[in-house]
Amino acid sequence: MQLRARRSISTCPACGTASRRVHSHYQRKLADLPWEGLPVVILLQARKFFCAGDSCRRKIFTELLPGTVARYARRSCRSSEALHWLTLALGGRAGARLARRLGFPAYRSTLLRSLRHRMQPTAVTAPRVLGIDDWAWRKAHRYGTILCDLEAGKVVDLLPDREAATVAAWLQDHPGKEIVSRDRASAYAEATRRAAPQAVQIADRWHLMRNMSEALRTALEPHHRVLKQAAQGSIQGFIASAPPPLPSSTLSAKQQNRQRRYSLYEEMKALARNEPIRYRSTTRPQSAHRAAMDTCRRLS
Repeated sequence: MQLRARRSISTCPACGTASRRVHSHYQRKLADLPWEGLPVVILLQARKFFCAGDSCRRKIFTELLPGTVARYARRSCRSSEALHWLTLALGGRAGARLARRLGFPAYRSTLLRSLRHRMQPTAVTAPRVLGIDDWAWRKAHRYGTILCDLEAGKVVDLLPDREAATVAAWLQDHPGKEIVSRDRASAYAEATRRAAPQAVQIADRWHLMRNMSEALRTALEPHHRVLKQAAQGSIQGFIASAPPPLPSSTLSAKQQNRQRRYSLYEEMKALARNEPIRYRSTTRPQSAHRAAMDTCRRLS
């Protein structure tokens, strides 16, 4: 599809002066919404204008087409809007699969990048209960600091490293914390004492349980032999106190039938080990022996 703008006047984006003097033409290739499941490409004939303002530093500018295509964009506005709502609903990977089926293919990285560009920065406020922990930019190579609002259950901010100076600077810029939940790192403790001395420092649940487990393991390690003997005695006592097996009269009919077939199976195995049966040497009991051996094979 080939399109061109019909307006003869364009406005300079720097100074706002209207201009009619065309400098040059060039072609833009834009992806649009699909038609009957087929991808649609727009070949847009765009123009460049001379700026008519004497004091404007921009002498040449490209005409703007608001509502049709954004600056430096390779998709039309309506195509970008459709992909935006698709990414919000499904995410990157699933959104890319559905977009490919609908007729306007896009990579998941493209969808996520456009979503990040549309995000509006929000003011970061310090929560009353702040959680501080480290997270990995790249595991075993580079770590940062994550700050969470534990009452709201959401991430507040991300810091590029886990140094005490970086955390202390953030705490000073965002006062109002009453409780700080952190791990056992000394850098976070020092940053909290320096920037928020009025806040109460507590250990989070995971590190508290880890401290308790390490203390318990340290206390029980010298008594390993006694614990092993106690465990063996408890197992033997459990086996001795186990209830005796139920008599055959109380078993159900299904269990009795299974026990009878299993006894027959054991008898046939013993008979096969002691005196192998020769089918050709027997006359009358041949069918009975064959049926018994077939039963033995099925049970085994």
